[in-house]
Amino acid sequence: MRSEWRGRRWLVVLMACMAFTGSACRTHTPARAQGTLLIVGGGLDNDSREIWERFVELASKHGPAHIVIASAATGDEQVEITDKTEALRVWAPQAKVSAIRRDTSTTDTVALLDDASAVFFTGGDQKRITARYRPEDRETPEWLAMQRLLARDGVIAGGSAGDAMMGKWMLLGGGSASALRDGAQIGAGMHFQPWVFTDSHFFERDRLGRLVAALHASGQRLGVGVGEDACVEIDLASGELRGVTGTESLVVDTAHLRRHGTRWTGLWAYALGRGDTLSLPVRLTRTPTVPNQRPDKTRSVPVVEPGQNRQLATWRLFKTPKHNPETAEVLQLEGWSVAAWAATQGGVTFELDAP
Repeated sequence: MRSEWRGRRWLVVLMACMAFTGSACRTHTPARAQGTLLIVGGGLDNDSREIWERFVELASKHGPAHIVIASAATGDEQVEITDKTEALRVWAPQAKVSAIRRDTSTTDTVALLDDASAVFFTGGDQKRITARYRPEDRETPEWLAMQRLLARDGVIAGGSAGDAMMGKWMLLGGGSASALRDGAQIGAGMHFQPWVFTDSHFFERDRLGRLVAALHASGQRLGVGVGEDACVEIDLASGELRGVTGTESLVVDTAHLRRHGTRWTGLWAYALGRGDTLSLPVRLTRTPTVPNQRPDKTRSVPVVEPGQNRQLATWRLFKTPKHNPETAEVLQLEGWSVAAWAATQGGVTFELDAP
């Protein structure tokens, strides 16, 4: 009799959970994610049409969009919430827009996330994001709600700090020269995807060196440096990386990385622009071609201060070699240098030095 009563009790609980649409019965770890990550390198303006239109398209895939702005990274949260809300009034005038702050309660945060189709993480300090949603690399109710959002084919987007925290690991700060000499400052990220280490403001702040050092420190093979006004997306079901904008990002592969004191060799990179795709799982399972040797002929890449010439010198370095395959392009930066030349398997081979 007691056994029969227990069986009926659990049946009632199960039926209640199935009928209940709130978050109380949805605290389990969700199924494999099917959603999308939209990764913006920083400097997102309200008129960045390609990025906003893609974000709204993904947020509206299964009905009216409910977009949540997550402002934990930002110093003055209200300023950033207002800015992103006003941008969304242009690109998604019918969307419901909400915000979660550093001091929003767990109950309210989970409820908003469980009702959302999209989340946008604002810029600032990525350490504030993990401290708020995944402290000490622990799963929280808020983080699990984000996983449920992805599992129902939602989208998580982020710019600047919201770019840097997307993977298993993230950079905590520092420049390229110090990272190449003394090691990168890394910590646990938000674990939204397992394949790549991401970094922001990539070309503009000369972050190639610190990304390579971070890959070495974390043991991850692939990195994606996303420039300002640039955006890439990752389809979580397939692991496909796709360029969203005409402004390009850089995929870095360290499969053949060798470190000789201050010199880092055996590196490969590929510029990713609008419509370009790369299967991250496939790339990680293939045995890469050994990088070809550095050509004897070199050319110094000129840098003019200040302005776009300096900010995009690293980008030019990775675009020029295909036109001069017998020449290594050399860029001297503050405390470190990079040389790049055309790779036989496509893309560009490069090496770094921080004497």
